[in-house]
Amino acid sequence: MKLDHILKNTSEALPIACQGVDCSYSSIACKRAFEEPDIHFYSTFEEVFSAVHEGRSRYGVIPIENTLAGCVTETYDLLLEYDLFIVASIAIPIEHCLLALPNASIEEVKTVFSHPQALHQCRDFLKKNPQLAPREFSNTAASAQYVACENDPTYAAIGSEACAEKYHLKILQKGIQNRKNNFTRFIVIAKDKVEGPLCERISVILRLSHHPGALYRTLSHFAQHSINLLKLESRPIPDSPFEFLFYCDFTGNMDDPQIQLIMKELPNDLIFIKYLGNYPELS
Repeated sequence: MKLDHILKNTSEALPIACQGVDCSYSSIACKRAFEEPDIHFYSTFEEVFSAVHEGRSRYGVIPIENTLAGCVTETYDLLLEYDLFIVASIAIPIEHCLLALPNASIEEVKTVFSHPQALHQCRDFLKKNPQLAPREFSNTAASAQYVACENDPTYAAIGSEACAEKYHLKILQKGIQNRKNNFTRFIVIAKDKVEGPLCERISVILRLSHHPGALYRTLSHFAQHSINLLKLESRPIPDSPFEFLFYCDFTGNMDDPQIQLIMKELPNDLIFIKYLGNYPELS
């Protein structure tokens, strides 16, 4: 089900902020999450957050983790910085292709451009082809657009099959990611939180006291109430060397009295909590 159907807002094309250019994986996630999104593209993740925060876009779509490369640390840091909510998440299958000019061959390609996450997800392929020098770029689709514009047969990009069609590039090789079962989970952010029976994932940021057993006691609290923890990610606290915030995802609905009780009875080790949202996982 699309998010705009869940929110009962299907009468207009919703302005959605997205990083990159058309046919990026983020834009694919936008089109999977919304019926007819009016996608506004931005150069950076922070510009997406800013567009939503300032009201220029109603929603933003941003990657948060990949099954091969792990978490997108910048997204976690921006969730702390901006006063926005997660209102949905969606997992998108990722198949990376090596893209080049129509007259290019893999033998003459010397430089491969793509987003750092995509390069990391294809590191085995790059190791097997040491003549291909990886170069970081802002976005997979933007790197494909760059290769098309530069018209240099020694340049290639790592991106989706949709990028090849959009920018008239040739697919030199498909499925070059390290594992075939490769997914990126994207989140939808907004100024207002969502509620309802379909909201089954809860995300919070926790800061715990810097004492022995603090994390153990907090995690045990969830275990004792049979709450399934879906994700636990640590990020350093600025200006507090070797101390960490914990980003925690778990199953539940905030309308459930048991969940409300669990949140109220968190151990005394808790110094700070930021509620990020209770939201549906779209398919």
